Amino acid sequence: MRLRLLALAASSLLLTATACGSTDDSGTPPDDETGLPGTPAGDVAPADRTACAGLTVTPGTYDWTVEHGGHTRAFRVHVPAGYDATKPTPVVLSFHGFGSTEQEQEQLTGFSTLADAEGFIAVYPRGLNFPEVYGRGEPDTRGWNGEACCGPAQIGNVDDVGFVDALLADLDTRVCTDPRRVFANGFSNGGFFSYRLACERAQRIAAIAPVSGMEGVTDCRPSRPVPVLHIHGSADETIFYDGGENVLGGKPYPSAPESVRRFAEFNGCTGPQQQTYQQGNSTCVAYTGCQPESATASLCTVTGGKHAWPGQPLYNGGTTDLDASLQMWRFFQARPRP
Repeated sequence: MRLRLLALAASSLLLTATACGSTDDSGTPPDDETGLPGTPAGDVAPADRTACAGLTVTPGTYDWTVEHGGHTRAFRVHVPAGYDATKPTPVVLSFHGFGSTEQEQEQLTGFSTLADAEGFIAVYPRGLNFPEVYGRGEPDTRGWNGEACCGPAQIGNVDDVGFVDALLADLDTRVCTDPRRVFANGFSNGGFFSYRLACERAQRIAAIAPVSGMEGVTDCRPSRPVPVLHIHGSADETIFYDGGENVLGGKPYPSAPESVRRFAEFNGCTGPQQQTYQQGNSTCVAYTGCQPESATASLCTVTGGKHAWPGQPLYNGGTTDLDASLQMWRFFQARPRP
């Protein structure tokens, strides 16, 4: 991601005038449906599902698209071995970092292999880049509107939350998903965006697990407690562990501990913090006494860790002391949406 920030800098300078006049690209009116007072528009819990009929997709990896906001939006889906098209199946959404792609996120996380072993559907959405948002600029700038970060999606206020709504609706027509077990994670800019989904789609997303991405939403008001497992390297030179304002065109963002503390407060966690994992340079600590108890807010700190995905040592020296993907799945398994 760090080298790709140079591409963002060049494109941002070129398009400053355009960006200043940009607006939301959704092209659709706001959803009038709301839940609790203050609940973001569109944050509506889908109906429960006990079975599916008439679906024909079989195990494998597929590249699908959906139309939203005047764009053809792409996403990769891995349907696991042993998938039964009649039985509701968990879904794990995994959002790539700035300048990356859905294929790179699949390789970075190893979720498709884990999905085959554990029986969930892995989904890798693709963010928009400068040419798609503005018609010109550096193409290697795909990202998400995490509000505080990053790139053309954030600068142009792209309706990525609406894209996720459209993606999930389309996915439901193809595979048998379990509405109570839809989870989200992401790396860097994708981590920022997973926090945004927790803030604005708490009725759709059961739990989140950002890696190297902060809670950068100005007015985050989740409509229910959302469990969080945040993973971050203490020596991250791209998204600083202690917070910062180094995202070009973005906004200041809080520290990793503060991001987690905010959700501990949202989730009514009043108990002491407890260590839940420790191996080598990796330690996880969770706020407890939450409402419900399963709505924990946890921070896994990789001491000396860089901007990396723990468990993937081939990218930026990711530690082998913590398998981020496996720990996320274990966290998700225990936390379906009530």
